[in-house]
Amino acid sequence: MQLHRDRHRFEAAGVRLAVIGQGKPEDAAAFREKQGVDVRLLVDPDRRSYKVAGAKLAVFSELLGPRLMWRGLRRARAVGVSQGKTIGHPAQAGGVLVVAPDGSIPWAHMSRDAGDVPSNDEVLDAARVAARS
Repeated sequence: MQLHRDRHRFEAAGVRLAVIGQGKPEDAAAFREKQGVDVRLLVDPDRRSYKVAGAKLAVFSELLGPRLMWRGLRRARAVGVSQGKTIGHPAQAGGVLVVAPDGSIPWAHMSRDAGDVPSNDEVLDAARVAARS
């Protein structure tokens, strides 16, 4: 949802967005329709891309600690989004990669916990730097 809301800023900078989820194509289609998301949604039910990227499986305190719960509730309220049904491995942490046209990865952010998500400004800045390289 965070990337979807700023998709026009990314597009204006020449950045193509893609989000990879753990589910099946029908899960992505349902999510897209329910949330009104207009970003390329790819699926990886075997989580191979997560493993290759170095994304970790979170431990309990990185998923449901009191600090994370509070931060998650504040963020959800601020942006008007609630957690839906979990698809795939519930402890799979995510991340954000900037992939250059040559396939290199000049910038990556692997989440330390469920609330560790870089800002869109940070990702966009990294993509702009990568585009100039």
